[in-house]
Amino acid sequence: MSRKMKNSQLFGLGFGLTVLGLVPLPQFGVANVMIISPNPRAVVLREGSSNPKPAIYLMWLNNGDLVKPDSETALEVICDDGKVRTVESGEFVGLPTICPRAVRNTGSTFDSRGEDDFLKYLDLRFYTVTLLDAKQVIRWQDVNGATGYRVKLGTRRETLLDRQVDCPKVSYGGNKPLKLGVEYDFLIEALGSNNSKFRLRFKVLTEKEGQELNKRIAVIQSNQGLPEIAKAIALADIYNEYGLAEQAIAVLEKANQAGQSVAIAERMLANFYLQVGLRDVAELHYRRALELAESEQNLEVLAEAQIGLAKVFVVNGKKRSAREYLQLALANYTSLENSVKKQKVEEWLSKISGS
Repeated sequence: MSRKMKNSQLFGLGFGLTVLGLVPLPQFGVANVMIISPNPRAVVLREGSSNPKPAIYLMWLNNGDLVKPDSETALEVICDDGKVRTVESGEFVGLPTICPRAVRNTGSTFDSRGEDDFLKYLDLRFYTVTLLDAKQVIRWQDVNGATGYRVKLGTRRETLLDRQVDCPKVSYGGNKPLKLGVEYDFLIEALGSNNSKFRLRFKVLTEKEGQELNKRIAVIQSNQGLPEIAKAIALADIYNEYGLAEQAIAVLEKANQAGQSVAIAERMLANFYLQVGLRDVAELHYRRALELAESEQNLEVLAEAQIGLAKVFVVNGKKRSAREYLQLALANYTSLENSVKKQKVEEWLSKISGS
């Protein structure tokens, strides 16, 4: 993929190509809570873990986690409402006290509604994704040997678009306006390449959702005291909530270009590229996340990146490689004493072996 396409501001969606296959796109929920103190002097007791671990800069906190700053130390976090709050030293405290609106428990192993998206990738299922507006470009991963693509868009009742294109992207441009919030089917056939077919569903962001999104983005943008990399991650997470993967890609790529790359940002960027189906680019960023996580000694992000690579390999039909990376993630969760995620990865290994 070209650098121009990689850094595109266009909103697109697509998925890896398999013959008559379906590839999933995660659903969306509310935002996370993130530690923004540059050198946090605190410990975090993860839900499912038996021993507290040192807090890490830009670490996500989830419902069920407990955090305790060192004595005479305060810890700053950014909550799901975009506001920065301070955790004073003392006893262990949970998110309902720190950020009362924080209701999600994800930890990045699952999708942002807490669902098990690894198994959805394993089953090659897809989700409904949201477009910012009907004019935005839909893109997908190019297919080796394809001479072009035939695209069809519509509902069960009518076809709104039936067009052949030369490259793996298209904008709607139909005569009939797309209705906001209505789900549409999008079928793509790769020509000259064994006629590989794949499909997805999408809907256009409603006016109300757009207004809510703009308000939340404005809160983050107006926070002058928030480090730029933390701001980029927070913005990307909000875009993720609304299904706007390309907007999340754009803000994280901008941080990358400014030399502010960190392991968690690379892992998030890889997730978004996988969501829009650009598996080759996703793999590159997952591997970059592995490198940074190792240098940062961040076992959590290391395990998450390993799971991300396993997802890429599952979609590509390379289950042996997927198992290898799940085994690596399992070892890291064992070291972290995280019984919840350890059990989940063991379940995935069982499922992938039996599939």
